Amino acid sequence: MTKPADFPPPFQAADYVVAPSDPQDERIEVGVLIVGAGPAGLACAIRLGQLLEAAPEVRERLGEVPVAVLEKGKQAGSHLLSGAVVNPRALRRLFKGRKRIDEMPFYGPVEHESVYFLTKNNALRIPAPPTMRNEGNYIASLSRLGRWLAEQAEKAGVMLLPETAAEKLLVSDGRARGVRTGDKGRGRDGQPLGNFEPGADLVAKVTVLAEGTQGHLTGVALDRFGLAGENPQVWALAVKEVWKIKRPLDRVIHTMGWPLRPGAKFREFGGSFIYPMGDDMLTLGMVVGLDYRDVELSVHDVLQELKTHPLVRKLLEGGERVEWGAKTIPEGGFLALPKQLHAPGLLICGDGAGLVNVPALKGIHYAIESGSLAAEAAFAALQRGQTPGTPGALSGYDDALKRSFVWKDLYEVRNMRPAFGRGFLVGGALAGAMTA
Repeated sequence: MTKPADFPPPFQAADYVVAPSDPQDERIEVGVLIVGAGPAGLACAIRLGQLLEAAPEVRERLGEVPVAVLEKGKQAGSHLLSGAVVNPRALRRLFKGRKRIDEMPFYGPVEHESVYFLTKNNALRIPAPPTMRNEGNYIASLSRLGRWLAEQAEKAGVMLLPETAAEKLLVSDGRARGVRTGDKGRGRDGQPLGNFEPGADLVAKVTVLAEGTQGHLTGVALDRFGLAGENPQVWALAVKEVWKIKRPLDRVIHTMGWPLRPGAKFREFGGSFIYPMGDDMLTLGMVVGLDYRDVELSVHDVLQELKTHPLVRKLLEGGERVEWGAKTIPEGGFLALPKQLHAPGLLICGDGAGLVNVPALKGIHYAIESGSLAAEAAFAALQRGQTPGTPGALSGYDDALKRSFVWKDLYEVRNMRPAFGRGFLVGGALAGAMTA
C-alpha cells in the first residue's frame, strides 16, 4: 500500500550544514548560543546567567556576549500557544532562593479537576488516572510565562535576539560552531527589498538547540552527528483555541472518547483539555496522534465537533473565540529518545529532544529542567577550561539527565503510548495495570 511516508519532502539535511564563511572580523562571536526562546532555551539562559554571576572569570573568557538567545518571533513567547497546566518542580529548582512560585505569572493552582468519557450526547465522569492528576500544579498562559522568563534572562545579562531565525548549522572539524541566520528583508519572490539584511555567522563555544517540536536544525544535528535513537518519533497534532467566556470555569477538564473513534480499526488516540485562564477566559484543545488510520481525519474538524457536545457547548455559550493555533507534540516518549543529546560543541533540550510525558500530558517542566541541566553541563566544561568541541566534553548533560526526575518519569510510562495502538479498551486496561 502506498503511504505518504514513501514520498518525503525534498529536504536534505546536508544542505543545512555549512562551515563558517564570514570573514573573522564580520562574525558575531558568542560564548553560549541558544536557539529558541521557549521554556527550555530561556531556562538554559537563566541558569547560565546565575552560574556566570558567581564565576566572573569564566564570564570574562566568554567575551562581550557570554550568552545569547535567538528567537524567530517578534518577542519571546510569541510562538508559544496559551493555556497550560505546569508542574512547578523545575521552576522551583531554577529559581531556588531567588523567586517564589507566587511571584511567577500563574493564574493560580489547580483546585478542582474532572475527567470525562464522552459519547455523542453524554459525559460520564470517571476517576482521574494517576498520571493525569494535577494536585500541586499551576495554570498558566505559556506565552505570558515565556515573556516573564525572557525578562529574567535579560536581568541575568543574557542577550535576546528576536526576529532572528537560525537557518543553518555551522560545523567544521567535526564539531558544532554555531549557526548562520537567515536573510531579512526579502520579498515573496525571494528578491531583496530596500530593507534587506544578509544573514550572519554566529560562532559559539557551545550551541544549545532548544527549537521546540520539529525544529529543522535539531533534525539536521541528529542526522549529522548520528544521534538518532533506534525508534522513530511518534507525533501528535494539538489544535487549541482561547475563548472569552461569560461564566468562570473553576476546574481543569480532560475528556476522552467522542468525537474520536478509539477502536483498533481507526486508531484515533487522543483527547481534549479545557483549562481556565482567570475569571473570563479558557483554553480548549484537542490532541490526536498522527498515527490514525483514516486519511481524511482533520484534527481541526474534530475540535469543532467537540464544541457541539453539551458539556463543552455550555461552557462556551455566549462567549467569543479570541485566539487559535496548532502545534505538533512528540509522543514517542522514552522509547523514541535520541541515543544521546550531546555532540562536540552541541546540546539538545526540550521538545526537540522528545521529552514529553504523554500519559501525564506534561512536557513544560521537563523542558525547563533539561535547559537547566544543559546550562550546568556547558558551564562545567567551560569552567574546567575544556574545549566544549572535543568529543565527550559535554557528556555530563546526558549523565545528569539520566539521574534526573525527567528520565525516571519517562521510563516509568515508556510502554503506555504503544499500548493504545491496540485500541482504547485494551490500551486503557494495560495503562491501568502499569500505574496500579
